[in-house]
Amino acid sequence: MSFRERDRQKKGSAKPGRRAGVKRKDPASGETGSTENAPLHGKPPFLSGWERTVPAREEREEDTSAPPRKNKKTLKTPRGELLIENYFPSEELEGLTVDNGICMFSRHNPDRQKTALLHVSKSEGGNVIAAVDGELLAGYIGIHRPSERERWGKADYNWLYELGAIEVSRNYRRMNMADEMLEVAFDDPFYDDKIVLTTGFTWHWDLEQTGMTKMEYHDLGIRLMGRHGFMEMATDEPNVTMDSANLFLVRIGNMASFSRYQKFASLLFANEWEAMLRGF
Repeated sequence: MSFRERDRQKKGSAKPGRRAGVKRKDPASGETGSTENAPLHGKPPFLSGWERTVPAREEREEDTSAPPRKNKKTLKTPRGELLIENYFPSEELEGLTVDNGICMFSRHNPDRQKTALLHVSKSEGGNVIAAVDGELLAGYIGIHRPSERERWGKADYNWLYELGAIEVSRNYRRMNMADEMLEVAFDDPFYDDKIVLTTGFTWHWDLEQTGMTKMEYHDLGIRLMGRHGFMEMATDEPNVTMDSANLFLVRIGNMASFSRYQKFASLLFANEWEAMLRGF
C-alpha cells in the first residue's frame, strides 16, 4: 500500500491526531488482544511496523496514581554524613546556603539556583531532591511538569514529568551522591504509572573540571540514568539535535499504560514523515 493510499484509508476511518490500541499476539497463549491501556513491561522505545495507528476517540484515563512517598537517606562520605531527602520542604530549602561548588546551571550564581529550586518545590507536582550537609546544599535534583512553552507541556498530560536538572557540587563529587539522589527520587510509587523525560545538554556539563570529552560525559549520563530506568530515545526537538552528544532520556514507569506511551511517542517528532518512518 502506498503512503497516499494509506493516508486516504486513515482519513475515512479515524480522526486525525489520535491513536488506537494495537493488536498483539501473546507468544505464550497464542491469543490476540488489544494493548490499549496495558502495562508496557519493558516496551522498547519504538513501535514496530510502518503504520501510524490512531484511536477513534479520546478517553480520559482513570487516575490510578499512588500518593507521593517521602524518602530520606543518610549517605556516609569522607566529608561526613549527608542527608538526602525528596519533596524537600521549601521553607527548609529557603534556609540553606547553596554550596559554592554548585555552579553549572546557575553560572556561578547561587541565589539564582536557590530561586529556581524554590519555584520547583512550590509548583504543582514539583519535587526537589536535596543532598544536605548541615546548612549547605551539596546536590539536588528537580522534577516538575514540563513547561507549557515546550512540546512536552500538554496540560492534560498530567502523567508526564521532566527531570529538569541534576547537579552535584564540585566539592562533593566521587561520593556516589548522584546515584543515591536518583534512588531516593524514584523509590517512590508515585512515578510507577508516569513517564519522566530528561535532557542533557553539553553546554550544562562540567567538562572542564571533570576532564571528560563530550561523548565520555554522554556515556556516563546513559549509564547513570539507565540504572534508574531511563533509556535513550530519538526526537527531532531542536535543542536536543543541536549537538550529537546531547542526551534525551525517558523513564517509562512499569505501570504506565500503552495509551500513555503512544501519546508521549506522538510528541517525539514534529516532522510527520520522520514520525511515520519510525512507526509513530
